[in-house]
Amino acid sequence: MMSKTDADTLYLVYDGDCPLCRAGAQGFRVNKAVGRLETLDARTTDHPLMSDIRTSGFDLNQGIVVAYQGQLHHGEDAMYMLALMGSSSDAFNRFNAWLFRSKARVKWLYPLLKAGRRVSLKLMGKDEI
Repeated sequence: MMSKTDADTLYLVYDGDCPLCRAGAQGFRVNKAVGRLETLDARTTDHPLMSDIRTSGFDLNQGIVVAYQGQLHHGEDAMYMLALMGSSSDAFNRFNAWLFRSKARVKWLYPLLKAGRRVSLKLMGKDEI
């Protein structure tokens, strides 16, 4: 069971050293009906949610984590959840919603995003989380 978190908050846990992850997290907007969004850099946060992620066995090197209403979603499932809850406030968010609302596209694209993260970290001389 997840630590006490705000039920009206969607938590997006990402790798703050990855420029692709950081840009995505900073650009993402949540639909007003969902509530609010809190982005957490997995490398620097001491949020209680990090303990829940570790206990659940999710590897942040293998994907982002989305926590919402007491449930954790990891990797492809997290991207799909973000697409369902995303705002259509701007072109970036509309495109992401369209792209990742298809489970087939998420399954195909998510490994490419993970590869982009690995390459980015390597080029920057950064270690994995």
